[in-house]
Amino acid sequence: MLSSNRSRTLPDSDRAGRSWSALKSAYHAYSGLFWIVPRTPSLQLGIAAVVAVTALGFALGLATIEIAALVLVGTVLLAVEALNTSVEMLCDHVHPEIHPTIGKVKDVAAGATAIIEVGGGVVLALVLGPHVWRLIAG
Repeated sequence: MLSSNRSRTLPDSDRAGRSWSALKSAYHAYSGLFWIVPRTPSLQLGIAAVVAVTALGFALGLATIEIAALVLVGTVLLAVEALNTSVEMLCDHVHPEIHPTIGKVKDVAAGATAIIEVGGGVVLALVLGPHVWRLIAG
């Protein structure tokens, strides 16, 4: 017996002869990225913040590992924000009307973004704090 999801996937005969292509995968990944960034102000702001924090790190003479930590936290935040946006888009497509369960799903996805924002703020304070304090204390 076939599952209901079977009709949504390619039949095995269509998969035969098809191989994974790194170039096609990269094309689709960057296509999605270039589609979402102009449409998502929070991603635009996040990209600007990662660039600014990285530039500040270089200006303050941070160690490479410190700059790497800031970039890593920033890019994880951007990735989680993109995933949050995709969950919201999927929810809106599957159930366009307001629904309490869909609302909670969207809230939980947004909560994942909040978690990384808090963690990122802690990393930012731990990495930049001592350097900024030295500048202020003179």
